[in-house]
Amino acid sequence: MFTIYGYNTFNPEKAMLAAEELGIDYRYVKVELGRQEHKSPEHLARHPLGKVPVLEHDGNFIIESAAISRYLSRLHDHRLYATDPLQAAHIDGVMDMLICHVGPQAGTHFWQEVIRPGFFKEPTDTAMVDGAKLLLGSVLPALDAFLSDTEFLCGDEVTLADTTAFPYFRVQESTSMDISEYPHLTRWYKAFAARPSVQRLLDKLASQPTLLPSA
Repeated sequence: MFTIYGYNTFNPEKAMLAAEELGIDYRYVKVELGRQEHKSPEHLARHPLGKVPVLEHDGNFIIESAAISRYLSRLHDHRLYATDPLQAAHIDGVMDMLICHVGPQAGTHFWQEVIRPGFFKEPTDTAMVDGAKLLLGSVLPALDAFLSDTEFLCGDEVTLADTTAFPYFRVQESTSMDISEYPHLTRWYKAFAARPSVQRLLDKLASQPTLLPSA
């Protein structure tokens, strides 16, 4: 039995989307960050830093979304990944580019434009948002170029690079993050959003709506 402990933010969504693409039957358990459930002794036993996502499988806990995604892939004949070392390195390289360069900027957008005003009633720091846009502008052209002659980020088949990327770019649905000037990236995003795996993911997230922090 697979259980993913998470929250409705992009890091848990990356692990969940990989599971959906692999056709894995898993249970989603929402950890309410606003109510400090991630700092409970029960959750700290799963993740020593009190983070999400965490995958529980056969009594073992796997942390970090990329590690979870690779683990699930290896259990399913390396689907979404690769047994060939060169191709695996290519997928890893794009995943690392996304995690190191896109993720922090998507996180800034989400924190400044959703979390601060919505949860803490604080104003958005527009300078931080502008800085995120500038930094994204240095990496998005490369991702757009990857997609100039392929359907997906690492070729013509879905890989973990795509399941890592999509939740980051989904942040644009609730913030001012914008990829519209990148035609190949925009085409990829729209096509990926229509995949059945994404609809299943969204259905799971909607089944456990976010609660506001306790007073």
